[in-house]
Amino acid sequence: MTCVFFCRTPRWPTAFIALVLCAACRHTHENTENNDKKVLGLDTVIAFYGADLKSQTFKRNGDWKEWKERGGIVSKGITHGQFLGKNADEASDVLVNIDFGDNPMPLIDIDEFGWDYDGGIDQHTMNILKATHKKRPEMKIAVWQMRGPVAPRLSGVYRDTVALLIMETYYNLDDAWMIPFQLQTARLNGILDKSIVGLGLGAEAPHLGGWQWTRIAEELDQQIRLIRFVAPESPGLAFFGSWLKGDRAMRMTLDELDEICSRFREFSTDGSGLNPELQELGKIFTKRYKGPAIFGSSNFVLPYFHSGHDGGPWGKPQEPRVARVLMMNLGEQDSDGVQVRLRDPHKAVWAEGPVDIPAQTVVVAVLPVGEGKPFWGCGASTMDIDAPDGSEVFTFLSSHRHRKHAM
Repeated sequence: MTCVFFCRTPRWPTAFIALVLCAACRHTHENTENNDKKVLGLDTVIAFYGADLKSQTFKRNGDWKEWKERGGIVSKGITHGQFLGKNADEASDVLVNIDFGDNPMPLIDIDEFGWDYDGGIDQHTMNILKATHKKRPEMKIAVWQMRGPVAPRLSGVYRDTVALLIMETYYNLDDAWMIPFQLQTARLNGILDKSIVGLGLGAEAPHLGGWQWTRIAEELDQQIRLIRFVAPESPGLAFFGSWLKGDRAMRMTLDELDEICSRFREFSTDGSGLNPELQELGKIFTKRYKGPAIFGSSNFVLPYFHSGHDGGPWGKPQEPRVARVLMMNLGEQDSDGVQVRLRDPHKAVWAEGPVDIPAQTVVVAVLPVGEGKPFWGCGASTMDIDAPDGSEVFTFLSSHRHRKHAM
């Protein structure tokens, strides 16, 4: 069993790098014939939340005729707070009754979905999406996924009802692993051809932590090269940030941003141009694993939230408490009886349990929380994975929480 732990831009032991370089790796991309498949009629989706740039093809709120002339499209933006608390029938009525004027392609852009890895709020989200699609099937739906990779049941509903999925990945190169992790879960769930990474530009608001996001042109260049290497089927890129409000963390000019985005399809898909560490990271996520290959992170740990329509009040955790942990197996063999433990900052185990992870699937492990133990989610824990002999295991730490553990 191979275990790799890292948080900042990864640095592996020499022996492990040799293993990756010398093994019979194969950089394969299933469904590469779909690389030219259009999403919402666009060859490439370049979306900016709240901005208007030359390279942009997806605009949230605007004049659809103007954007059609520019070769782009316009969506009507709506936040989850306007409808998610209602029952599925009432919520879907809110969505299907949005006024698009004379726009011949009705398209809504929902911010934000993805609450608890197929838990109570996600299940309510699924019901709303299905009801909306049934009532107005010609209306297109785009979604900003706020919790990183998508759990399998929600992915299935996205597959049937959503035209574009934007996976929020608001990290810099200290946590570059977040990009291929999200893209490969999208591939395993069968939604990669409509899924794009959403990057943060500048920095998070100070009251939320002030974490630095993508700030300079060289960093964006490397992020796009990693996306193209791992997932050439992914049709574009999205951005969110406060750079238009004079965010001093943003060191990239708008001209530089436009120039890089305009070349999205021109970036190589073979990993060329990536720095050596990022190239090795890409190989970790694209290698062919004949045995089980288990991937996990304590960053993808959430509770089960009640939706207010499932027997419990909105946002209240289910009792008895559980940790819902998103994991994936990139290998070609099943891995049964995988033992997963979550340890708090003091190294005490606060949730644990077994999970079976079939070959090339995404699963949600449901781990009981220990009696009297606090819940440590969103990267605050360390994850231990014990898999059967012959399995390779890769666990990833968030640099926001584990900087002192960087390798």
